[in-house]
Amino acid sequence: MRSNIGPFGLKDLFTLINLAGGVVAVHLLFQGRPTAAGIAILAGYFLGDALDGPVARMTGTANRFGSELDTATDHFVQAVVPAIIVYDVYAQGGHAIAGMLLMAAIVGCATIRQALFTVAKLGDPLIWCGLPRTVSGFGAMAYVLSQAFFVRNPARYLIGEAVITALAVLNLAPVPYMTHRGRRRIQTYVRFLILGFMVTTVAALFVSRDYVFDILFFWMAGYAAFAWFPIYPEEKRAFYARYREWAKEVTAAK
Repeated sequence: MRSNIGPFGLKDLFTLINLAGGVVAVHLLFQGRPTAAGIAILAGYFLGDALDGPVARMTGTANRFGSELDTATDHFVQAVVPAIIVYDVYAQGGHAIAGMLLMAAIVGCATIRQALFTVAKLGDPLIWCGLPRTVSGFGAMAYVLSQAFFVRNPARYLIGEAVITALAVLNLAPVPYMTHRGRRRIQTYVRFLILGFMVTTVAALFVSRDYVFDILFFWMAGYAAFAWFPIYPEEKRAFYARYREWAKEVTAAK
């Protein structure tokens, strides 16, 4: 049985599921249903994006085309569409200008981040440089769709301006964040935290959908605040040494 057709491998099917989630989310936003749009994005993430990597490794169908397709899809689904959801919620609440500025911050910082790491690779699979756009985009989306953090918060728009801007700017900050791709095994407690995120978020989709975005925001905010902690001191020193070299490469790239 063939596992690829031309440049398309089996893993790319899951990338397209992720892309479909973003397209459906835009459709739902046109209907004025931002919460349903957020659910569509999460469905695409768990049924598509979370699986395309493992499928690529199991089937040996990883290639440069698949990597670029995945990167472009993630930018659309995890940065652009969540930013539009933020705008839509703010606009519906009578804060269209603030929503537009927040949308610009999310998309702008994520786009600059993608351009920077296309020009020169940092080359450390253990560490993300700056907050991943998945976390910033999902965190921003989750905040405006949450019950406790947004709907029931009388200062929700003002706090949201600070929180969402911080999440966006952290895309570009030279802060080392833990990934699951490193050469060493990640700590056991980190594995449990990752499992906790997956299980509780998926469970909420079926058991307590009204609070799924409260749970998602809890995990995204926790990652933004603490995901540098599992990185050992010597790993941080190596990261900053490489970051200084990378910054020079970006500046000198032609």
